[in-house]
Formats: sequence, C-alpha cells, structure tokens
Amino acid sequence: MQAVIFGIVDNGIMLIGALFGLSIEAYLPRPFRKGMGAIYGGAIGNAFSDFCGGIACADMNLAIGTCAGCILAMVLIPLFLIIKNRKVNT
Repeated sequence: MQAVIFGIVDNGIMLIGALFGLSIEAYLPRPFRKGMGAIYGGAIGNAFSDFCGGIACADMNLAIGTCAGCILAMVLIPLFLIIKNRKVNT
C-alpha cells in the first residue's frame, strides 16, 4: 500500500506541474509556445516529486542528487525540439 501512495503523490505532483506549465506557457519565448509549457512544468514537477521521494526515504543525498539530475536533463528539451523540427522540415 505504501508504494501505491508514493506513486499517487509522485505522479500527482508531476501532473500539477504539467498543468501549471500550461498556464505559464504565455510567458515563454515564442518558439517554446507549442505545448512546451506543459513539458517544462511536468519536468519541474517531476524534479520536485523526486526530491520529495528522496526526503521520504530519509536520504538527503538521494533527494538532492535526483532533483539535480532531473533539472540537468531539462537542458535536453530544446535539443529534442531542434531535432524534431529538423525531421519535420526534411
């Protein structure tokens, strides 16, 4: 049962982040206004939920390391967008 509760909290925070991202999309640079707000919001929500999971496991190194890894991976989002646009334009 504990794993089910963790899954609900983990995905719940990520989904709230995605919904929040949709509302901030208007403030992103124009090239990122094509649903990218939800992606950034979901990624930030996922980083926060992973941080909370690490704290729940009483392991601050896990919490900080996982959160940092999630945030660093967000650097790849514009790269994926560039690759996607090149495939569409070819």
